[in-house]
Amino acid sequence: MPKIRFETSDREVEFEEGDDVNVLRVAIRNDCGVPWKCASGLCGTDRITVVEGLENFEPPRRRERERLGDLVDQGVRLACQSYVTGDVTVVWDPDQQGIDEDSKAGKRLKAQWLDAEDGAR
Repeated sequence: MPKIRFETSDREVEFEEGDDVNVLRVAIRNDCGVPWKCASGLCGTDRITVVEGLENFEPPRRRERERLGDLVDQGVRLACQSYVTGDVTVVWDPDQQGIDEDSKAGKRLKAQWLDAEDGAR
């Protein structure tokens, strides 16, 4: 099974090949610590840097390219917009602040987002 190594939080998660889930969804479901706020490519809070396995990322989508510009060419991606097909290792700025998942709004957003159909892109 392919795996995502979340180096900043020292976590590694295997996922079923063919699962149409993005890096952020894998991170949230497995408490890997990637910061996030909107989970839709608008805020840029879930910015990650690919350390290994860039070839296993699907090409960036329009929203990701618009948000990150040339940084995409340097291996920077948005976890919520990134889909992978094989093993990858990612890092992020540990000082980046995301949504408080324990707040009322954070719990609602997390539940809403995780309950969304896995195949939604």
